[in-house]
Formats: sequence, structure tokens, C-alpha cells
Amino acid sequence: MDWLRRPWRASPEKADTGPPEEDSPDPMERAAPGIAALFDGLREDGTHAILDLGAGGEGSFHFYSRFARRIRFAGILQSPPRGGKLAPALEALPPPPAGLYDVVLAWNILDRLTPAEHSVLIHRLARLTSPGARLYVVVDISHKNRIHPVHYSLLDQHRVSQRIDGPLEGAYQPLLPAAIEALLHPFRVEHAFTLRNVLREYVSVRS
Repeated sequence: MDWLRRPWRASPEKADTGPPEEDSPDPMERAAPGIAALFDGLREDGTHAILDLGAGGEGSFHFYSRFARRIRFAGILQSPPRGGKLAPALEALPPPPAGLYDVVLAWNILDRLTPAEHSVLIHRLARLTSPGARLYVVVDISHKNRIHPVHYSLLDQHRVSQRIDGPLEGAYQPLLPAAIEALLHPFRVEHAFTLRNVLREYVSVRS
């Protein structure tokens, strides 16, 4: 767990300082050092295969197209809802037409699943990815009793637009760094970023 012994690598703009952002129905832009780390060093030649567990969006599609011709938006961040059955939705996710995914954006899906469903998710993602694949997750560390589902759209490699995409739901206890590392196996955490809006981004690589 070497990454745990290092200081959090923070966004140069808004990390670890200032009050949390208030919930707003309007889209909010935020810095995304985890996204920058996720795509850092990837070739912009269309050879990658990207799986985004969120809903599709024009901004994200255009950004992914720089790196991949095989892009899939799974749309399961809002469906199934919290407490719904995750396994059928995951089993319905086929691998790309050729090979496996090498970039996965799971966004805040861990916040929306029961602890028992976490292992189902990671097991399925491990089957859909090749060794060396990169996985991005973001978790809410605000200790709020209720949180909103969120729709994410990439603006560029360093910024994300996010908007509330549903009513408030009961929140689980925040996932601590050591729990994240154990949970994501066989993905190994390589970068972690704590943001000022009480989010924590993780970038991990499949062994």
C-alpha cells in the first residue's frame, strides 16, 4: 500500500481546501486529476477499448474518440437503483467485439451499491478487462446521510461536468482508502486524489 503512505496527490486548483460545494440541480464543473491520470500516456490512435458505466454524452464520446474506436456506455449508474439487482445488468455487458476493455470508468457506482454487490461488480469488471487495464472510480467521503445519483460528462482530460440525476437516496458509510484497495483487487490502486468537494478519485491498474 505504498500509495497510502504518500500524501494525497491533489488537484492544483481545488484540492483539500475551501468548504464543500452545495448540492445544485445545475451542472457543476470540477477539476478531475484522476481523469488526467487515467488517460495519461494512452495513445491517441483509436486502439483502446473504453467502457463507461454511466450514460452516454456527446462530450464524453468526443473525448473518448481520441483514444478509442470501441466505446460502450453501459448506463447502469441510475439503473438498477440503489438496492436493485446489479448482477443481471453486469452480466448483460458483453466484451467489445475484439479483445477486452483496457479503460473502465465506473464513476460513483460504489456509492450506489450494497457492500455485498461490490464484489460482484469488481469480479465482472475483471472478466471484461485485460491485464494492465485502467479503472477509475470516485467515492463520496462527505459522511452525508443522503446523496444524489449523478450524471457525469467529460469536458477534457482535466475537467468533468456533473449534474444531479435523481432524488436523494440513503448513503452508506464512506469507503476508506484501505477498504478501497482490498475491494478493487485484482485492480491495484496507483493514484488517489482528494478533492475539495468531498470526493476522492482512485485510478487503479489490473494485475
